[in-house]
Amino acid sequence: MGSKEFVVIGLGNFGSAVALELSGLKCKVTAIDIDKARIMDLQDKVHVVILGDATERAFLEQLEVEKFDGFIVSMGTNSHASILISLYLKELKAKKIIVKANSEDHAKILRKVGATETIIPEKQMAIRLSHSLAASNLVDYLPLTGEYCVAEINPPEKFVGKTLMELKLRKKYSVQLIAVKSGLDKNFNFGPGGDYQIKEADILVALGKREDIDRIQE
Repeated sequence: MGSKEFVVIGLGNFGSAVALELSGLKCKVTAIDIDKARIMDLQDKVHVVILGDATERAFLEQLEVEKFDGFIVSMGTNSHASILISLYLKELKAKKIIVKANSEDHAKILRKVGATETIIPEKQMAIRLSHSLAASNLVDYLPLTGEYCVAEINPPEKFVGKTLMELKLRKKYSVQLIAVKSGLDKNFNFGPGGDYQIKEADILVALGKREDIDRIQE
């Protein structure tokens, strides 16, 4: 099976970071921007770089849009450009269109015209940071759809020295333990068995409703 192929349109801080990360994950990345300096910065770091204006439908038509696994559009504060590009990509039958939005209203418009997914990085980072700060034992927090989240938790004192079988997290808290990250070597133990004994330096990676995650920390 070949590597996935993505197009990143707009190579500001966010777009270039996505392009480099995808390339590092062995994906074939085509990076597009109207700014020559930004293109030059990514030359030889991704599969293909193209200098061009993606708000021109004729330019996008030349890309053979349907052959790519997805498009990531990051046009900075130029809301009009991201809306136009999303509309054209939808019309050209792009499989996946992920667009960086500047606000909730911008995100709504993007979804209306064709974006399959919108992201507001600043808001999402603010949510993660706020949840981590508000809960004493919460290390990191990743909201999922609905009421669910994945959280990294420092084990409460009452958990230390007990086995997972003794703790009965699913029965008592309706929380699924995905993994335990060792505080010593930072390695992950995915799906630890019931005989695993919690250590003070461990970090628990749990899936559940936020209210149930909170109950663990009480």
